[in-house]
Amino acid sequence: MKTFIVVLVSSIVLTMFGVFADLPQETEVPASVSNGICSSQSECGVGQCCLETFNTDMALVTCSPLAEAGAPCSNHTERADSYKGHCPCKEGLECLNGFCPSLPEPVPVE
Repeated sequence: MKTFIVVLVSSIVLTMFGVFADLPQETEVPASVSNGICSSQSECGVGQCCLETFNTDMALVTCSPLAEAGAPCSNHTERADSYKGHCPCKEGLECLNGFCPSLPEPVPVE
């Protein structure tokens, strides 16, 4: 089983190198990697969270967009550096019962 995990992780790393090898090189280090792999919240940009998701038997931790109004959300982290399942709501929204509340319709001013 350990050999399988080592081979799987190695394959993923080599695939990532292959994908990013063709991208133009930047002169400055970006503040975050959009939808890139992260290990802590500080590696993600504004409007993103470091989110741990599960695909069958493999966990993937990536910078993902904050939850929009009406979307599932989470404010709970088991580890201080990533969220599990869903990101928290965008600024101005509060996660209630696992969802970002929908914004009320604007009322015309007369």
